[in-house]
Amino acid sequence: MTRAATHTTAVADQTNITYFDQSATQIAGVGGDGGNWNAALGGSVGAFGSIGPGAIVTGDNSAGNGGDGYFFGAMVHAPVAVYAPVNIAVAGYNSSAHADQTNNVVFDQSAFQMAGVGGDGGNGNAAMGGDVSVSGTGHGPHQTIGGAGLASDHGGTGSDVIASGGNHAGNGGDGYFYGGIVHATFAFYYPINIAVAGYNSSAHADQTNNVVFDQSAFQMAGVGGDGGNGNAAIGGSSDIFSSIFDLIGSDVIATGNNSAGNGGNGHFSGSMVDIDVAIYAPINIAVAGYNSTAEAHQTNNVQFDQSTIQIAGIGGDGGHGNAAFGGDFAMQLLSDLHLLDHA
Repeated sequence: MTRAATHTTAVADQTNITYFDQSATQIAGVGGDGGNWNAALGGSVGAFGSIGPGAIVTGDNSAGNGGDGYFFGAMVHAPVAVYAPVNIAVAGYNSSAHADQTNNVVFDQSAFQMAGVGGDGGNGNAAMGGDVSVSGTGHGPHQTIGGAGLASDHGGTGSDVIASGGNHAGNGGDGYFYGGIVHATFAFYYPINIAVAGYNSSAHADQTNNVVFDQSAFQMAGVGGDGGNGNAAIGGSSDIFSSIFDLIGSDVIATGNNSAGNGGNGHFSGSMVDIDVAIYAPINIAVAGYNSTAEAHQTNNVQFDQSTIQIAGIGGDGGHGNAAFGGDFAMQLLSDLHLLDHA
Protein backbone atom coordinates (compact mmCIF):
# COMPACT_ATOMS: atom_id res chain seq x y z
CA MET A 1 0.00 0.00 0.00
CA THR A 2 1.33 3.46 -0.91
CA ARG A 3 -0.27 6.76 0.05
CA ALA A 4 1.15 10.19 -0.76
CA ALA A 5 -0.11 13.60 0.34
CA THR A 6 0.66 17.04 -1.18
CA HIS A 7 4.29 17.63 -2.22
CA THR A 8 5.29 14.21 -0.95
CA THR A 9 6.64 10.97 -2.34
CA ALA A 10 5.60 7.52 -1.24
CA VAL A 11 7.24 4.44 -2.76
CA ALA A 12 6.45 0.89 -1.76
CA ASP A 13 8.22 -2.03 -3.46
CA GLN A 14 7.49 -5.65 -2.74
CA THR A 15 9.07 -8.66 -4.43
CA ASN A 16 7.95 -12.16 -3.43
CA ILE A 17 9.30 -15.44 -4.75
CA THR A 18 7.46 -18.16 -2.90
CA TYR A 19 7.54 -21.93 -3.27
CA PHE A 20 5.12 -24.07 -1.30
CA ASP A 21 5.42 -27.75 -2.05
CA GLN A 22 4.24 -29.54 1.12
CA SER A 23 5.28 -32.81 -0.44
CA ALA A 24 4.47 -36.28 0.77
CA THR A 25 5.98 -39.37 -0.84
CA GLN A 26 5.27 -42.97 0.06
CA ILE A 27 6.91 -46.02 -1.49
CA ALA A 28 5.52 -49.14 0.10
CA GLY A 29 4.85 -52.78 -0.63
CA VAL A 30 7.17 -52.97 -3.63
CA GLY A 31 8.74 -56.21 -4.75
CA GLY A 32 12.34 -56.26 -5.87
CA ASP A 33 13.42 -56.86 -9.44
CA GLY A 34 14.64 -60.26 -10.48
CA GLY A 35 18.25 -60.70 -11.51
CA ASN A 36 19.74 -61.76 -14.83
CA TRP A 37 21.43 -64.93 -16.02
CA ASN A 38 20.35 -67.04 -13.06
CA ALA A 39 19.58 -70.77 -13.07
CA ALA A 40 17.34 -72.84 -10.79
CA LEU A 41 17.41 -76.51 -11.75
CA GLY A 42 16.02 -79.67 -10.21
CA GLY A 43 18.44 -82.58 -9.92
CA SER A 44 18.25 -85.69 -12.06
CA VAL A 45 16.48 -88.72 -10.62
CA GLY A 46 17.13 -92.34 -11.46
CA ALA A 47 14.97 -94.83 -9.59
CA PHE A 48 14.52 -98.62 -9.70
CA GLY A 49 11.83 -99.95 -7.42
CA SER A 50 8.46 -98.71 -6.25
CA ILE A 51 8.80 -95.24 -4.77
CA GLY A 52 5.97 -93.52 -2.92
CA PRO A 53 4.69 -90.12 -4.07
CA GLY A 54 6.89 -87.23 -2.94
CA ALA A 55 9.63 -89.59 -1.82
CA ILE A 56 12.36 -87.85 -3.82
CA VAL A 57 12.47 -84.05 -3.90
CA THR A 58 15.10 -82.27 -6.00
CA GLY A 59 13.13 -79.17 -6.96
CA ASP A 60 11.96 -76.03 -5.13
CA ASN A 61 15.19 -74.26 -6.02
CA SER A 62 15.38 -70.50 -6.56
CA ALA A 63 18.05 -68.16 -7.88
CA GLY A 64 18.13 -64.43 -8.51
CA ASN A 65 14.53 -63.77 -7.53
CA GLY A 66 13.46 -60.36 -6.31
CA GLY A 67 12.16 -60.26 -2.75
CA ASP A 68 8.52 -59.65 -1.93
CA GLY A 69 7.38 -56.37 -0.42
CA TYR A 70 4.81 -56.36 2.41
CA PHE A 71 3.27 -53.20 3.78
CA PHE A 72 0.55 -52.85 6.40
CA GLY A 73 0.15 -49.29 7.61
CA ALA A 74 -0.41 -45.70 6.53
CA MET A 75 1.14 -42.27 6.20
CA VAL A 76 -0.56 -39.16 7.58
CA HIS A 77 0.78 -35.85 6.30
CA ALA A 78 -1.01 -32.64 7.33
CA PRO A 79 1.08 -29.50 6.73
CA VAL A 80 -0.21 -25.94 7.22
CA ALA A 81 1.57 -22.87 5.81
CA VAL A 82 0.61 -19.23 6.46
CA TYR A 83 2.38 -16.57 4.41
CA ALA A 84 1.12 -12.96 4.49
CA PRO A 85 3.73 -10.24 3.83
CA VAL A 86 2.54 -6.60 4.17
CA ASN A 87 4.30 -3.59 2.63
CA ILE A 88 3.04 -0.07 3.49
CA ALA A 89 4.48 3.38 2.66
CA VAL A 90 2.65 6.53 3.84
CA ALA A 91 4.02 10.05 3.25
CA GLY A 92 2.77 13.21 4.94
CA TYR A 93 3.01 16.84 3.77
CA ASN A 94 6.28 17.74 2.02
CA SER A 95 7.81 14.43 3.09
CA SER A 96 9.00 11.16 1.61
CA ALA A 97 8.29 7.56 2.58
CA HIS A 98 10.03 4.59 1.01
CA ALA A 99 9.40 0.92 1.86
CA ASP A 100 11.06 -2.05 0.17
CA GLN A 101 10.34 -5.69 0.87
CA THR A 102 11.97 -8.68 -0.84
CA ASN A 103 11.02 -12.24 0.11
CA ASN A 104 12.43 -15.52 -1.16
CA VAL A 105 10.52 -18.21 0.67
CA VAL A 106 10.48 -21.97 0.24
CA PHE A 107 8.17 -24.15 2.31
CA ASP A 108 8.57 -27.82 1.51
CA GLN A 109 7.36 -29.63 4.66
CA SER A 110 8.35 -32.92 3.11
CA ALA A 111 7.58 -36.38 4.37
CA PHE A 112 9.11 -39.46 2.78
CA GLN A 113 8.39 -43.06 3.63
CA MET A 114 9.88 -46.14 1.99
CA ALA A 115 8.66 -49.29 3.66
CA GLY A 116 8.03 -52.93 2.89
CA VAL A 117 10.34 -53.07 -0.12
CA GLY A 118 11.86 -56.33 -1.30
CA GLY A 119 15.49 -56.44 -2.35
CA ASP A 120 16.54 -56.98 -5.93
CA GLY A 121 17.75 -60.37 -7.02
CA GLY A 122 21.38 -60.88 -7.92
CA ASN A 123 22.91 -61.88 -11.24
CA GLY A 124 24.65 -65.02 -12.40
CA ASN A 125 23.55 -67.26 -9.53
CA ALA A 126 22.78 -70.99 -9.62
CA ALA A 127 20.58 -73.10 -7.36
CA MET A 128 20.45 -76.79 -8.28
CA GLY A 129 19.06 -79.88 -6.68
CA GLY A 130 21.48 -82.77 -6.32
CA ASP A 131 21.29 -85.87 -8.48
CA VAL A 132 19.58 -88.89 -6.92
CA SER A 133 20.08 -92.53 -7.86
CA VAL A 134 17.86 -95.05 -6.07
CA SER A 135 17.49 -98.80 -6.28
CA GLY A 136 15.02 -100.65 -4.06
CA THR A 137 14.16 -104.37 -3.87
CA GLY A 138 11.48 -104.49 -1.19
CA HIS A 139 8.27 -106.50 -1.47
CA GLY A 140 5.57 -103.88 -0.95
CA PRO A 141 2.72 -103.12 -3.32
CA HIS A 142 3.57 -101.99 -6.82
CA GLN A 143 3.57 -98.20 -7.28
CA THR A 144 4.92 -95.66 -9.75
CA ILE A 145 6.63 -92.29 -9.32
CA GLY A 146 5.24 -89.10 -10.80
CA GLY A 147 7.49 -86.68 -12.71
CA ALA A 148 10.95 -87.32 -14.02
CA GLY A 149 12.73 -90.61 -13.51
CA LEU A 150 11.84 -94.32 -13.73
CA ALA A 151 10.03 -96.49 -11.21
CA SER A 152 9.30 -100.20 -11.31
CA ASP A 153 9.44 -103.41 -9.27
CA HIS A 154 8.20 -103.45 -5.67
CA GLY A 155 8.79 -101.78 -2.32
CA GLY A 156 7.63 -98.43 -0.91
CA THR A 157 8.87 -95.41 0.99
CA GLY A 158 7.41 -92.48 2.90
CA SER A 159 7.26 -88.88 1.71
CA ASP A 160 10.38 -86.68 1.38
CA VAL A 161 12.72 -89.55 2.13
CA ILE A 162 15.41 -88.05 -0.08
CA ALA A 163 15.52 -84.25 -0.36
CA SER A 164 18.29 -82.59 -2.34
CA GLY A 165 16.31 -79.53 -3.48
CA GLY A 166 15.18 -76.38 -1.69
CA ASN A 167 18.40 -74.55 -2.55
CA HIS A 168 18.51 -70.75 -2.83
CA ALA A 169 21.18 -68.48 -4.30
CA GLY A 170 21.31 -64.73 -4.91
CA ASN A 171 17.69 -64.04 -3.96
CA GLY A 172 16.69 -60.62 -2.69
CA GLY A 173 15.39 -60.51 0.87
CA ASP A 174 11.75 -59.83 1.64
CA GLY A 175 10.67 -56.55 3.21
CA TYR A 176 8.03 -56.48 5.95
CA PHE A 177 6.55 -53.30 7.38
CA TYR A 178 3.81 -53.00 9.98
CA GLY A 179 3.20 -49.45 11.17
CA GLY A 180 2.97 -45.93 9.85
CA ILE A 181 4.31 -42.41 9.78
CA VAL A 182 2.56 -39.34 11.13
CA HIS A 183 3.99 -36.03 9.96
CA ALA A 184 2.16 -32.87 11.02
CA THR A 185 3.93 -29.58 10.30
CA PHE A 186 2.93 -25.96 10.84
CA ALA A 187 4.77 -22.97 9.33
CA PHE A 188 3.90 -19.35 10.13
CA TYR A 189 5.70 -16.61 8.19
CA TYR A 190 4.40 -13.05 8.56
CA PRO A 191 6.83 -10.23 7.66
CA ILE A 192 5.54 -6.65 7.83
CA ASN A 193 7.32 -3.64 6.30
CA ILE A 194 5.97 -0.13 7.09
CA ALA A 195 7.41 3.33 6.38
CA VAL A 196 5.48 6.42 7.60
CA ALA A 197 6.76 9.97 7.09
CA GLY A 198 5.39 13.02 8.87
CA TYR A 199 5.56 16.73 7.93
CA ASN A 200 8.76 17.72 6.12
CA SER A 201 10.40 14.42 7.04
CA SER A 202 11.62 11.19 5.50
CA ALA A 203 11.06 7.55 6.44
CA HIS A 204 12.85 4.62 4.85
CA ALA A 205 12.35 0.93 5.63
CA ASP A 206 14.02 -2.05 3.91
CA GLN A 207 13.32 -5.69 4.56
CA THR A 208 14.94 -8.69 2.85
CA ASN A 209 14.04 -12.25 3.83
CA ASN A 210 15.45 -15.51 2.50
CA VAL A 211 13.61 -18.28 4.31
CA VAL A 212 13.58 -22.05 3.83
CA PHE A 213 11.31 -24.26 5.91
CA ASP A 214 11.73 -27.93 5.13
CA GLN A 215 10.53 -29.75 8.28
CA SER A 216 11.44 -33.07 6.72
CA ALA A 217 10.65 -36.52 7.99
CA PHE A 218 12.26 -39.59 6.49
CA GLN A 219 11.52 -43.21 7.31
CA MET A 220 13.03 -46.25 5.64
CA ALA A 221 11.93 -49.46 7.28
CA GLY A 222 11.32 -53.09 6.46
CA VAL A 223 13.61 -53.22 3.43
CA GLY A 224 15.12 -56.49 2.28
CA GLY A 225 18.74 -56.63 1.24
CA ASP A 226 19.75 -57.20 -2.36
CA GLY A 227 20.93 -60.63 -3.41
CA GLY A 228 24.56 -61.16 -4.28
CA ASN A 229 26.10 -62.14 -7.61
CA GLY A 230 27.89 -65.25 -8.78
CA ASN A 231 26.75 -67.52 -5.95
CA ALA A 232 25.94 -71.24 -6.06
CA ALA A 233 23.76 -73.38 -3.79
CA ILE A 234 23.76 -77.02 -4.83
CA GLY A 235 22.27 -80.02 -3.11
CA GLY A 236 24.52 -83.05 -2.69
CA SER A 237 24.21 -86.20 -4.78
CA SER A 238 22.64 -89.32 -3.30
CA ASP A 239 23.38 -92.89 -4.43
CA ILE A 240 21.28 -95.40 -2.52
CA PHE A 241 20.69 -99.15 -2.72
CA SER A 242 18.28 -100.60 -0.20
CA SER A 243 16.21 -103.73 0.13
CA ILE A 244 14.12 -102.33 3.00
CA PHE A 245 12.78 -99.06 1.55
CA ASP A 246 9.42 -99.84 3.01
CA LEU A 247 10.87 -99.27 6.49
CA ILE A 248 12.36 -95.85 5.71
CA GLY A 249 10.39 -92.90 7.09
CA SER A 250 10.15 -89.26 6.02
CA ASP A 251 13.02 -86.74 5.87
CA VAL A 252 15.65 -89.41 6.30
CA ILE A 253 18.17 -88.11 3.77
CA ALA A 254 18.50 -84.35 3.25
CA THR A 255 21.37 -82.86 1.25
CA GLY A 256 19.48 -79.78 0.03
CA ASN A 257 18.11 -76.59 1.58
CA ASN A 258 21.39 -74.78 1.01
CA SER A 259 21.68 -70.99 0.69
CA ALA A 260 24.36 -68.74 -0.75
CA GLY A 261 24.52 -65.00 -1.33
CA ASN A 262 20.91 -64.25 -0.38
CA GLY A 263 19.93 -60.81 0.86
CA GLY A 264 18.65 -60.66 4.42
CA ASN A 265 15.00 -59.99 5.21
CA GLY A 266 13.95 -56.67 6.69
CA HIS A 267 11.30 -56.57 9.41
CA PHE A 268 9.84 -53.46 11.00
CA SER A 269 6.93 -53.08 13.37
CA GLY A 270 6.25 -49.60 14.71
CA SER A 271 5.67 -46.03 13.66
CA MET A 272 7.26 -42.60 13.46
CA VAL A 273 5.52 -39.45 14.66
CA ASP A 274 7.01 -36.10 13.66
CA ILE A 275 5.25 -32.86 14.67
CA ASP A 276 7.03 -29.63 13.70
CA VAL A 277 5.97 -26.03 14.32
CA ALA A 278 7.85 -23.07 12.83
CA ILE A 279 6.84 -19.45 13.46
CA TYR A 280 8.80 -16.66 11.79
CA ALA A 281 7.34 -13.14 11.88
CA PRO A 282 9.82 -10.27 11.37
CA ILE A 283 8.43 -6.72 11.45
CA ASN A 284 10.22 -3.68 9.96
CA ILE A 285 8.77 -0.21 10.70
CA ALA A 286 10.18 3.28 10.06
CA VAL A 287 8.19 6.35 11.29
CA ALA A 288 9.43 9.93 10.84
CA GLY A 289 8.02 12.90 12.73
CA TYR A 290 8.07 16.62 11.93
CA ASN A 291 11.19 17.66 9.99
CA SER A 292 12.98 14.43 10.94
CA THR A 293 14.37 11.23 9.36
CA ALA A 294 13.66 7.61 10.28
CA GLU A 295 15.37 4.63 8.63
CA ALA A 296 15.02 0.92 9.35
CA HIS A 297 16.83 -2.01 7.69
CA GLN A 298 16.22 -5.68 8.18
CA THR A 299 17.89 -8.64 6.46
CA ASN A 300 17.08 -12.21 7.43
CA ASN A 301 18.48 -15.49 6.15
CA VAL A 302 16.59 -18.25 7.92
CA GLN A 303 16.52 -21.99 7.35
CA PHE A 304 14.46 -24.42 9.43
CA ASP A 305 14.85 -28.10 8.71
CA GLN A 306 13.61 -29.92 11.84
CA SER A 307 14.47 -33.25 10.23
CA THR A 308 13.68 -36.67 11.59
CA ILE A 309 15.29 -39.77 10.12
CA GLN A 310 14.43 -43.33 11.00
CA ILE A 311 16.08 -46.33 9.37
CA ALA A 312 14.99 -49.64 10.84
CA GLY A 313 14.50 -53.27 9.89
CA ILE A 314 16.96 -53.27 7.00
CA GLY A 315 18.25 -56.62 5.77
CA GLY A 316 21.87 -56.83 4.73
CA ASP A 317 22.90 -57.41 1.14
CA GLY A 318 24.04 -60.84 0.10
CA GLY A 319 27.67 -61.47 -0.71
CA HIS A 320 29.30 -62.41 -3.99
CA GLY A 321 31.07 -65.53 -5.17
CA ASN A 322 29.88 -67.80 -2.37
CA ALA A 323 29.08 -71.51 -2.56
CA ALA A 324 26.90 -73.75 -0.39
CA PHE A 325 26.99 -77.45 -1.20
CA GLY A 326 25.18 -80.35 0.39
CA GLY A 327 27.44 -83.34 1.00
CA ASP A 328 27.26 -86.42 -1.21
CA PHE A 329 25.48 -89.39 0.29
CA ALA A 330 25.92 -93.10 -0.45
CA MET A 331 23.97 -95.85 1.32
CA GLN A 332 23.54 -99.60 0.96
CA LEU A 333 21.14 -101.54 3.16
CA LEU A 334 20.60 -105.32 2.95
CA SER A 335 17.58 -106.89 4.53
CA ASP A 336 18.29 -108.94 7.67
CA LEU A 337 14.71 -109.36 8.63
CA HIS A 338 15.04 -113.18 8.41
CA LEU A 339 17.19 -113.02 11.53
CA LEU A 340 14.18 -111.90 13.51
CA ASP A 341 12.56 -115.31 12.90
CA HIS A 342 15.30 -116.99 14.97
CA ALA A 343 15.20 -114.54 17.83
